[in-house]
Amino acid sequence: MFRFILIILVLNIVNFKVLASEKYCLKEATSTPVVINIFGESYQNKDDKRALLNGLNKISKSFNAGNKIRIVTHKKNNAQIQIDQCVPGCPKKGFIDKLVDTDCSDQVAKKDMVIFKNKYSRIIQSELAKGGDEYSVIDHLSSLDNYYRGRNLSNQTTYIFHSLLPYDVDPNDKKSFDKNFVKITQNYDLSEISLPDVTFINPNRSKSTLQFWNDLKLNENETGLQINFQTEVID
Repeated sequence: MFRFILIILVLNIVNFKVLASEKYCLKEATSTPVVINIFGESYQNKDDKRALLNGLNKISKSFNAGNKIRIVTHKKNNAQIQIDQCVPGCPKKGFIDKLVDTDCSDQVAKKDMVIFKNKYSRIIQSELAKGGDEYSVIDHLSSLDNYYRGRNLSNQTTYIFHSLLPYDVDPNDKKSFDKNFVKITQNYDLSEISLPDVTFINPNRSKSTLQFWNDLKLNENETGLQINFQTEVID
């Protein structure tokens, strides 16, 4: 009997979380979900961290009440969904309509919005704090590919925040990339690395960074890296 009650309780909690995540959502036909992927470990210097914040700030300003937002953070080769809900806010209605339709409370929505913003802010702060942790940039790409394998990207707007820097390099010092180049070419089959159809937002664009990824193509050899990065600057 106790086990039965416990199962019912767990199911009720799960159902409550599902309903809470769908609260405020607009119909799918009127809103495209926004999915933001963040690789906090890759942001090792102030300039790249500033580029991350500028991009996130610009994108978050476009959030409207009812938009579905998903935040996915990546660490090493693991991905975790941190936020998966709709932006709090009630549909715009006239005074009479508000009296008749009480399904959405402006006061409750404002409180939920404060909670949403605080959680969003904590996630960003946590990701920035990861800068300096050791990582493999190739494992990051594999994490991204694994996460999106089998997922439909055509019905959502996807943003990837990764500096595209390997660990422990100076973006303006080409020699600092050499250690990572040797380690990657010796430990990975570059020809097997693939990426989903996504765009990287505000990655590091130094000449040394661009040359590093071009060098991994091994002079267009079939054993080299076969991917091309789609990038966009949002500031």
